[in-house]
Amino acid sequence: MSKLEKILALVRSINQDEFQEQLTHGDSLDDVYEELLFLAEKIDSKKKRTAVIVEQISNCFAGDFFNYLPISDAHDELDVFCMGFNTYIEELKAAMVSKKLVETINEKLVEEKERIEKLTLSRDQFLSNVSHEIRTPLNGILGFTDLLLNSPVLGSEEKSQLEYIRMSGDILLVIINDILDLAKMEAKQTVFSNKPFQISQLTRVVQETFLTKFQQKQIDFKISIDEELPTVLNGDSVRITQILFNLINNSIKLTPEKGKIRLKIKFKDEEDDFYVVQFVISDSGKGIAEDKLAEVFNPFVQLSDDADSGLGLTIVRKIVYLMKGDIQVKSQPANGTKFIITLPFSKNDYYFSVSKSFIDKKPSDKKTNIKDRTTRVLLAEDNRINQVLVQKLLSKFNMECVVVANGQLAVDAVIAEDFDVIIMDLMMPVMNGYEAASAIRNLKNHTKKNIPIVALSAVVTSTVTNACKAVGINQYISKPFDSAELHAVIVALIGNE
Repeated sequence: MSKLEKILALVRSINQDEFQEQLTHGDSLDDVYEELLFLAEKIDSKKKRTAVIVEQISNCFAGDFFNYLPISDAHDELDVFCMGFNTYIEELKAAMVSKKLVETINEKLVEEKERIEKLTLSRDQFLSNVSHEIRTPLNGILGFTDLLLNSPVLGSEEKSQLEYIRMSGDILLVIINDILDLAKMEAKQTVFSNKPFQISQLTRVVQETFLTKFQQKQIDFKISIDEELPTVLNGDSVRITQILFNLINNSIKLTPEKGKIRLKIKFKDEEDDFYVVQFVISDSGKGIAEDKLAEVFNPFVQLSDDADSGLGLTIVRKIVYLMKGDIQVKSQPANGTKFIITLPFSKNDYYFSVSKSFIDKKPSDKKTNIKDRTTRVLLAEDNRINQVLVQKLLSKFNMECVVVANGQLAVDAVIAEDFDVIIMDLMMPVMNGYEAASAIRNLKNHTKKNIPIVALSAVVTSTVTNACKAVGINQYISKPFDSAELHAVIVALIGNE
């Protein structure tokens, strides 16, 4: 092939636009040939690079994200494209790593959730068992103390001593509830009573309770109450007492011999529906460093080496906040400590709770059919002490109480006799309370299957209350219970038939 023919072949193989842009400097055919040859090689190189790029892009979309596009030394438009694409690959890989990280975290969260659920189940089972073992005997102690307090043969001194036993029992019960009923507190289901009480009587109990400790350390303890403060307040006197017990007990431990402790109860404000009362407990103790003040309400933080376990102030703050109040602490080293608690007290006598109770309505005051005839109550309870206690309490209200020792006997009794209400313990041998309630609700007799059932148990958790609802139990009362509360519930259930 002649040189001219070669030139013509090259010309035909070159894109027309690229050929027109090619600048020819030579004057001979040899020069033109060399330049055309260079251009042809350049175009061929671009074709090969383009083929490689296309192949790697195809691999990328097929799932292979780890190959980058090659970049030449030419720095032409293909290189610009390759650099942009490689940047996209980097971002894509980073996103994939983030996605993988998120998936790993999610897997760990699922595993942790399952572990926590298992721990929660174990904890609830443990708390239920401990709660039952502690509350059941405490129910007998408090219940029979109430019966003795209402006895006409006791003298004033004996009744005063029984009042201290009752108050100490109430405080013990509250502490047990705070420690054992963790699930209930987490669910914000803590219920507060709103009953009338005398603030002077409450402070007298507080003062006499700590009298020995005051004398041992020769502490000057004084109480002052604003004259403007109403003589009777409506609230949870047990919780108020617990707050004062914890704070005064801490003050005693932190106050040196011959020191001073003051309890001041101030009438702060009055609203349409409630009074605002302030309790100030101050001492002349060693005080608390400023950098430690923010930690005093944290669990297991002790104010000093000789202070309590560190739960007292935590529980106090929880109670205050749940009662929609406020607590503050002021202190300086060597200048003592002052706790200021501000609480609202309703002007009305009713029950209120942080969350809805098992029955949304307040127990009715109506006593429909109660006075017309003797109310027959079936008690299913395996503990002999509680059997006697409930029978005696109900006899005060002229109610007849038939006792059986397990759930199966309760079902048999319902089939054989007529009752107005059933009080059902949940933890019994042979057949537990849940099974017995379910069996009663499945009876064919319409009247018997709809007898109101009150669960009476020492175990108080959200799991238990939900289980009660599931088997058709109408109401739930925890041990230890108040006789007036039990009577009110019975009256409400029968009166609402």
